[in-house]
Amino acid sequence: MTCAPLTHEALIYDDDEGFVAALRPFAADGLRDGSAVVAVVTGHNIDLLRQSLGDEAGEVTFIDRDSWYVRPASTIAGWIGLIDGARARGQESVRVIGEVAFGEGARHDTWIRYESAINDVFATTPAWIVCPYDTRALPDRIITSARRTHPVVTAGRREPSGSYQPPGHLLRILAEPMPPITPEPLVAIRLDDPMDPRRARYAVQAVARGLGWGRRAIDELSLVVTEIAVNSLVHGRPDRQLKVWIEPDAITCEATDNGDGFPDPLVGYRPPANPQQRGAGLWLAAQLSDRLGADHRDGVTRVRFRVCR
Repeated sequence: MTCAPLTHEALIYDDDEGFVAALRPFAADGLRDGSAVVAVVTGHNIDLLRQSLGDEAGEVTFIDRDSWYVRPASTIAGWIGLIDGARARGQESVRVIGEVAFGEGARHDTWIRYESAINDVFATTPAWIVCPYDTRALPDRIITSARRTHPVVTAGRREPSGSYQPPGHLLRILAEPMPPITPEPLVAIRLDDPMDPRRARYAVQAVARGLGWGRRAIDELSLVVTEIAVNSLVHGRPDRQLKVWIEPDAITCEATDNGDGFPDPLVGYRPPANPQQRGAGLWLAAQLSDRLGADHRDGVTRVRFRVCR
C-alpha cells in the first residue's frame, strides 16, 4: 500500500515500551508495503528499533538524530535527498521516524517552526512521518507544541489534533529567534551600490582571516554574506546596511533595509523552483548559517545570521 501525500503525526510517549509498541509495526508494515523506511532517532532508540525489528532492521536506514537536526534548511535538504534516492530505487513512498533534536532553550522555537514548515514543504510528498516526543526528556512546552505542528497526534490513541495550526499561520505568530548581538558592531557597510555586496564580502573575509578561520569556513561565510547582501540590494530599499559582530568562534551579521519584508512565511524553508526566484538566496544562506532569523518591524526588514568557524 502506498501512503497518500503527506501524513505528519506526533507520537507522545513516556517509556521505551510505548516507543517500540508504536514504531516497530510502523516500520515493519512500511517494509512489507515496499516503502523506504528511515529512522532518525537517538542512539538509544536506534538500538531499541534494531532489536525489535530483528533481521528486518537491515532494510531500514538509521541516522543519529544529533547529526541530522543541526539546521532546519539543511535537514529539509537532507530529506529531499533521501526521498529522491528512494524514488530512484523504485520506492514510491517513504516512512520516516523523525525524532527532532530540540537542543537548548534558545533553539526550541527554531525547531517548533521547522516541525510546522514541513507540513507545507512536503505537503504533496507520499511520505508518512511520525515524530516521537519523549515526555521524560522534553519540557512541557515542547510536548504541547507537538499538537500545534502535527495534524495527527498519538498519545494513548491516534486522533486528529484539535490544536493544529497551519504553517502559514503559526510561522507568522511564532518568530524565529534572532542570534544575540552586542550594541556596537565591529563594521557597518552600506549596500546601496551594485558593487557593495562585493565590498561587504571582502570586508567579512578579512575579519574571518584575522580571526584565523580556515578556508572552508571563510568560503561558506562569504557565500552567505553575498546572498543576503544581494537579496537586500535587489528586493529592499535604502537605507541598506550590513553590520558585523565578532566572537572568538563566530561571526554574526545583520542586513537591514527599508523594504517590505518577506510576504511568504515559508521563505528559507521551501526550496525555490529556480535560482532566480525570490527567497533563493535565503534558502541557501539558511543551509550554511548556524543561526538565521528574519523579521520586519517598524518599516525595517532585518536578516541576522551567525556562522561558526
